[in-house]
Amino acid sequence: MLKSTAVVPEPPVRTRPAQIRLLVVGRECDAIDRAFDDETEVTVESVPALESARPRFDDIDCLVVQSPTTAANETEDRGESGERTDDTTSDTPTDDESAGDVADRLETIRTDAPELPVVVLADELTPALMRTVRSDGWTAVAERDETLALLADRVHTLLERHRLTTLARPLPSVEFAGDGIAIVDPDGDVQFASRSFAMQFGSNRDALTGTPWRALFTDAAVSHLESAALPTVAEGWRWTGSCTGRRQTGATFPVRVRLGGLEDGSLVFAVDESKESDGSRSELRRH
Repeated sequence: MLKSTAVVPEPPVRTRPAQIRLLVVGRECDAIDRAFDDETEVTVESVPALESARPRFDDIDCLVVQSPTTAANETEDRGESGERTDDTTSDTPTDDESAGDVADRLETIRTDAPELPVVVLADELTPALMRTVRSDGWTAVAERDETLALLADRVHTLLERHRLTTLARPLPSVEFAGDGIAIVDPDGDVQFASRSFAMQFGSNRDALTGTPWRALFTDAAVSHLESAALPTVAEGWRWTGSCTGRRQTGATFPVRVRLGGLEDGSLVFAVDESKESDGSRSELRRH
């Protein structure tokens, strides 16, 4: 792959939030705060039911909910007296019922908080549950047995995506209207992709997350963007030009690119399939 010799300023290092406010629905929260490192101050509270959580959506950073099987298992583990027991019941929901219940909860949450990060705790990552979670861009899932290992990562990923999306909103909407948009973090990986962006590259939003942006263009296009676009964006301008994209299948296509920068060193790619040739023209505009 060709590399540009242009000197591009080092982007700021991403830092995790110093404080996180978690609200847990229907689960004891004693161990959850231990999932986070010492650099993050985590406030964890619990409520018995989702209805009790709704008035507090504006005051929290992330909501943690359980799938029905997880809730049922906790009840079985402790028994009516609160003592742990090995007894099981025949009322455990099926996979489809569990996923349906999660879908209903998410629908209720989105009525009040369309972009509140939500983590679902589940006993098993079933196909039905994964389809339900993936249909909601602000929800992630963690297995119950691996909560301490994965919960913090899921929360941080959702909060980072939320932060990047919020940062991108001040960009002039007219400039990016109708285009597919992706936010690329300072490490060069896609952090967020709109449905239109993913479709143009023959992929889906989940598959694009974590993909290096350079993998989405031909070598010549990457060289052009690195030498012409990135230094321009680093100087505070917005760059517009044409280059060649590469779909997941390997097929190439001409694309018009509008590239802007965010204050943390992230990049915003707005793309639109066009008939212009690679690098045929470019223009500069101040942010």
